[in-house]
Amino acid sequence: STQRLEKLFHAIRAVLEEAIEAGGSTLSDYAQVDGAQGGFQHRFRVYDCEGEECLTKDCGGTIQRLTQAGRSTFWCPRCQR
Repeated sequence: STQRLEKLFHAIRAVLEEAIEAGGSTLSDYAQVDGAQGGFQHRFRVYDCEGEECLTKDCGGTIQRLTQAGRSTFWCPRCQR
């Protein structure tokens, strides 16, 4: 529905703004122009947690991993639809 799309749009925008404010995510060799590391990776809840139980209260789902073009995506199929 239009309402769900609008809600998704605002959520994506908020996450992007937070990520930019935190300087991006440093997982291996990423660095900002000035050499500083980003800090947004500290907000990740499921990154690299494949097979572990979802941290969302009362979810009980198991974190899954999908790899495409050498990039991995982690998610809970029970509460992230």
